[in-house]
Amino acid sequence: MAKKYSSILVPFDGSEYSKRAMDEAIEMSKKLGSKLHILTAVTVSAVRPPGIILSGMARGKSATKTTEAFVKKAIDEANSMMLESVEYCKRKGADAIYKVTAESPAKAILDYAKKTDSDLIVMGSQGLRGIDKVRVLGSVSRHVLENSSCPVIIVH
Repeated sequence: MAKKYSSILVPFDGSEYSKRAMDEAIEMSKKLGSKLHILTAVTVSAVRPPGIILSGMARGKSATKTTEAFVKKAIDEANSMMLESVEYCKRKGADAIYKVTAESPAKAILDYAKKTDSDLIVMGSQGLRGIDKVRVLGSVSRHVLENSSCPVIIVH
């Protein structure tokens, strides 16, 4: 019989909430002997400067090249952040691997959880995007919680 929670997925965006979730997942991983999978998603809408297209700064092929350059830079920065996160996990005594993807965060989390047979997702209640004080959960954490096929722990 496979041990419960042998593969824990931690969606990570560098926000305070995702750092708290990472710490929680590290402690669980150490106690359970689990492998940590750290995932971050880079989306075009999040890295393209607002109004770049409307301002006329870039049109046609130029707009595509400009957007691609911003996405590449964001992916490079995400890879650096994830390498630091893996090292952080190692210093804390947990084994971790990471993945950077360029798709919507909620979809990326759910797809990656299935792909890696993750049996637990530990994530922050809110991410880097705008925080609405009325809501308890951010839109990504809410979507993952409602649609995941494995248990989800939300860290506040």
